[in-house]
Amino acid sequence: MTQDRAIYLLKLTSIGTVIFGLIPLFALAGSYYGVVGWFMDLTHLPLDGAQGFGNDSEKVLAAIGGGLMVGLGFMIWQITIRVYANDPSTGATIIHWGIWSWFVVDSAGSVLSGAWFNAVLNTGFLLMFILPLMLAKPRQAIAA
Repeated sequence: MTQDRAIYLLKLTSIGTVIFGLIPLFALAGSYYGVVGWFMDLTHLPLDGAQGFGNDSEKVLAAIGGGLMVGLGFMIWQITIRVYANDPSTGATIIHWGIWSWFVVDSAGSVLSGAWFNAVLNTGFLLMFILPLMLAKPRQAIAA
């Protein structure tokens, strides 16, 4: 994979992360709690309607988590275009530290809270960020 392709994929995944992070905000703004409630139920498999999105604590934690996802997406976009594009090694190191630390804490907390399936879902996000970094060949290596 070329570095340019990796940049494209990282930017695409960053946009997806921002969109995913905005879902709780739109749910709260429009009282569309069903989407977030369904996701909460999904993370606590089986899909049985036992979990939801209704009390104030769930709403504020969803807002905080959504905000962090939006921030993570924008931050990785900026690291991708301002650091990784010019210095792949440094940019990849910064992204790796950020993504892996998010993955470990989020997944461990999910398992400890009984939402083990969220750790499985987190693996998808992890791979969407890590694989382009692992598979990319810097421009200099391709030109040689």
